[in-house]
Amino acid sequence: MENSNTPLDTVSTPEDSSEDLKKTVLQYLRYWPWFIICVAISVSLAFIYLRYSTNIYQTNAQVKILKDEGGLDLSGLQGGSPLIDMSKVNLENEREILKSRRIAKKVVENLSLESSYYKSGSIKSSEIWKDERPFTISWVENDTLQDASTPFYTVEFSSLNQFKVINPETNFSEQFTVGENMIVEGFPLVLNFNPDYNGDITELNGITFNFKFRSISQAISYLTTQVSVEPLGERSEILDLAIKGQNSSKNEDILNALIDQFNNDGIDDNRLVSKRTEEFVIERLEYLVSELDTVESGLAEFKSENDLVEIENNAETLFGRSSQAELRKFEISNQLSLTESFKEELLNQDDYELLPARIGISNDNINSFTEAYNDRVLERERLLISSTPENPAVKEMSKLISQLRKNILNTIDGYIKSLTISLKELKKREQQFDFTIAQLPGQEKEIRNIKRQQAVKEKLYLFLLQKREEAALSYAITAPILKVVDYAYTQPTPISPKSRIVLLGSLIVGLVIPFGVLYLMFLFDTKIKTKDQIKAFLPNIPIVAEVPQHQNKGNQVILPNDRSSLAESFRIMRTNLNFMNLKKETTTHPSEVVFVTSSTKGEGKTFVAVNLASSLVAAKKKVLLLGCDLRNPQIHNYLGLKKDHVGVSNYLYDDSVSFKQLIIKESVEGLDLDVILSGDIPPNPAEMLMSSKFSTLLDEAKALYDYVIIDTAPTILVTDTILISKYADITLYLTRSEYTDTRLLPHIRDIYKQKKLINVGIVINGLDENGINAYNYGYGYGYGENQQKKKSWKFW
Repeated sequence: MENSNTPLDTVSTPEDSSEDLKKTVLQYLRYWPWFIICVAISVSLAFIYLRYSTNIYQTNAQVKILKDEGGLDLSGLQGGSPLIDMSKVNLENEREILKSRRIAKKVVENLSLESSYYKSGSIKSSEIWKDERPFTISWVENDTLQDASTPFYTVEFSSLNQFKVINPETNFSEQFTVGENMIVEGFPLVLNFNPDYNGDITELNGITFNFKFRSISQAISYLTTQVSVEPLGERSEILDLAIKGQNSSKNEDILNALIDQFNNDGIDDNRLVSKRTEEFVIERLEYLVSELDTVESGLAEFKSENDLVEIENNAETLFGRSSQAELRKFEISNQLSLTESFKEELLNQDDYELLPARIGISNDNINSFTEAYNDRVLERERLLISSTPENPAVKEMSKLISQLRKNILNTIDGYIKSLTISLKELKKREQQFDFTIAQLPGQEKEIRNIKRQQAVKEKLYLFLLQKREEAALSYAITAPILKVVDYAYTQPTPISPKSRIVLLGSLIVGLVIPFGVLYLMFLFDTKIKTKDQIKAFLPNIPIVAEVPQHQNKGNQVILPNDRSSLAESFRIMRTNLNFMNLKKETTTHPSEVVFVTSSTKGEGKTFVAVNLASSLVAAKKKVLLLGCDLRNPQIHNYLGLKKDHVGVSNYLYDDSVSFKQLIIKESVEGLDLDVILSGDIPPNPAEMLMSSKFSTLLDEAKALYDYVIIDTAPTILVTDTILISKYADITLYLTRSEYTDTRLLPHIRDIYKQKKLINVGIVINGLDENGINAYNYGYGYGYGENQQKKKSWKFW
């Protein structure tokens, strides 16, 4: 007999999705104590971590790199690169210089960063700096400290002058006195009190300190990795310096020292030009002093030999016309001498060496090229700090310096040629004047020549003295290369650990862990929980009843006066049977044969069969409970009967056994229920059930009873139930919550589609009476003798 119900519409609606979401949420909220406990543990651990972890602070400083206002636009020069903006600061180069080991070494040495000091607490240690340190360690340099670092040593003061040095890793422990030379595991050192200590030295007893030494090379490497230098923006000329560490005062001192060293380094570079100019002028002065002394000595000797006291006044009148020409000749001679000396200096010096600048040469091109040449040489030296000669930028700069050198030489040659031509012209004019004064006495003419040389030397000497003072002033007042926008400052809030993020993370972790565990539990849990799972997979098979979990293990049979929810579920099952089989309204023998089966053992088919029969008996129906699970009979256990009583198997193979001999009357006290047990376990139960005597057995039973409830074998294990399914009017197929695997549902579907069982209805057994998957969703109507009010916090 086929099911009369039509296929259900399985199209999902928004209401269904909302209901599924609600069920999913409540499914997790059922385990809310897990979430509360995990969150409490996670947050507590976060508080402990924040309490005892070491705080890390970030210190920042901002500096602006100043432009070199004396720069020259070389884009119009032959060989000059138009891609290089000589007036713009190259922040990338300045960043590399700031992070260079050369600058870091000066900072390490000035602040004595080789040694680190810590104050130990009950759980964590904190770094101390300067006046926070009660003592300082002086390390005696020897081969042991070369490129070496010491472990963390512990210092414990036993008295004002006595202390103990301990190394827990090597179990080293030795007593020393303050100020004495000591050897600690091969490291020579001296411990002295810090005169700037801001505490009371007499109260050091019981306080533990730690110290550690690292070599200068290691300290430099550590410092360069800790300091970060980044521009504030793409077009900004301001660099942001940052460092992270435990002690904010130490961080600030390091950044400020780094800024000072960088500024001093740039000033020293700028002073090199002034220094080189001063050295050149001093060399020329020494040479001119000797020449001037020779001229003056010659003049005095000439006057003495010729008994001359002074030059006659009329000589000035005769030479008045030539004064302007002579003055011009002096100037040209000075320029020619300076230019030739400058050329000689340029040719004799090494490549990429600074040139003397502004030494008095009146040619603007030579002076401009010289300043540009020095700027490029300094720029190349800065690039070589962080690069190699093979670097494209260094090669480009070297090429530009070579071009500038050639331009300077070409300009000098042109200028010397121009001065030579002008000097020749002036000499011609001088010859004319000499012809005019040829009649003057020879002595006066000679004196005039000597004084002329003296005047040239004196003017050049005074000029060089002035340039020497200018170079000295330039060396003394060289401007800084940077402007401090903000000196080092530390944010009051530590960057690590971030309390808000840690607490929020702990809250999330406290929620995610139980969620993940539950998710995995639900993911790998393939057991049936609710009837919705069955309805979704088996939409065409009706669900006859939902049976709650039986709590009273001692009493397996429900009596007529039982008012529990379990008893009510069987009354609902009894009522629903009337709607599953309509043939009794049209037949003269309305007796119904109800099969109770399942997929596997343990799903409660015998329990349901017994209590369904009991429920029908309570409705004044004549009921026979027939045990046809010949392989694993269980009815006798539920009813407390003897297993060796004759039963179905005896009837099927022994013709002498009558039907009435099988019946056990009133098997349960106070309950008019007839029972036929399975009998002896046969070797061939399937063949026995296929015999014609089984049909005879059912005919005799149907003639005497309104309902024949048959407890059959599981369908997935054996074929017994399928073989006799044609005799059933209704087949109740058992599933059990938290027991039946969802992978068995395709088996039920196949049985239904292939019509191997007649008029199938699903019964869900073992539902929890509480929770989201509860029997009847937790609703009741006064049933049960021990009804309890639902707790307000149990919202599922």
